Amino acid sequence: MLTISDIAQKAQVSRTLVSRVLNNKSGVSPENRAKILAIIEENHYVPSGLARSLVMQKTQTIGVVMDDLCNSYFFDLISGIQDAGEKLGYNILFCNGHSTMETKMKYVDYFSQGRTDGMIAYGSDLENEPLFLNMASKTSCFVLIEGQLSSKNINNIQLDNYTGAYKATTHLIKLGYHNILHFTGDMNYNVSLERLNGFVQAMHDNNMPIQANTIVYADYFEKIAYQQMNQLLNDGHRPDACFFGADKAAFGAIRAIYEHHLRIPEDIAIIGFDDDVPDSRDMIFPNLTTMQQPLYDMGKTSVELLVNSIENPNAEPQTKIFEPKFIIRDTCR
Repeated sequence: MLTISDIAQKAQVSRTLVSRVLNNKSGVSPENRAKILAIIEENHYVPSGLARSLVMQKTQTIGVVMDDLCNSYFFDLISGIQDAGEKLGYNILFCNGHSTMETKMKYVDYFSQGRTDGMIAYGSDLENEPLFLNMASKTSCFVLIEGQLSSKNINNIQLDNYTGAYKATTHLIKLGYHNILHFTGDMNYNVSLERLNGFVQAMHDNNMPIQANTIVYADYFEKIAYQQMNQLLNDGHRPDACFFGADKAAFGAIRAIYEHHLRIPEDIAIIGFDDDVPDSRDMIFPNLTTMQQPLYDMGKTSVELLVNSIENPNAEPQTKIFEPKFIIRDTCR
């Protein structure tokens, strides 16, 4: 296999000059550049990735830390990251953190040992702060998606969960619904708190009462939302509309509603959040009205911010805020 030394010997130049040509740097005469390139082409020389990274002090690789790569909810986000990486000439190394701090910490340490040029982490779990602080201590080239680190000026991708919840709730109020419930997500997640706050503010702004059972804690889980809705209906507390902090919870409640022989939206209207709707759901449930997250664009932009930090070390960190899109389907009048 041809090496840089072989090329230098054939061209009768130094290894440094060959390296300059390979990395498209100045300081090489047109004659020597042409001679070196001709030898490279004739011998089909492909530079070693490791050697190139040593010369350029870059790996052209980005590490991504996520809780669950197998969750279909994240597929659009992963596609956005992957496509942007390919377009900008960076390899993407994904890791599955299995929602455990120890595993995610291990991957951050692995990525920071010269194996990547920067990192991306997804997650709004309030307990993730030690993970984010660990990343910040090892590199300035990282991006948080839906995560927060208030003590640091960082690259950040956020969804405006508050406004999305406010719009969804206001929509139900304007349609004339009076007994509106909110099924929350996991209160350990910042996005759940933001969606709850958006719901509460919309109710206050429209002089709608918030009673003891107006807020139902469902933790994003379909099974829990099913149980909670069953209990409400069994106890005679029937809402006329519900805003859910996650689509999965909405599907659990819809199942309970149908089992009580009620109709959607004629008896109870439903709005979800995320647009995490598998095609198979359309066969057994009505098409869900929801707030759609632009996950593909969020993933794509996270790579663009990170690459800008990698290639421009003095660039100021940026925060990009995305608006959820209101998708009106069949579960509201």
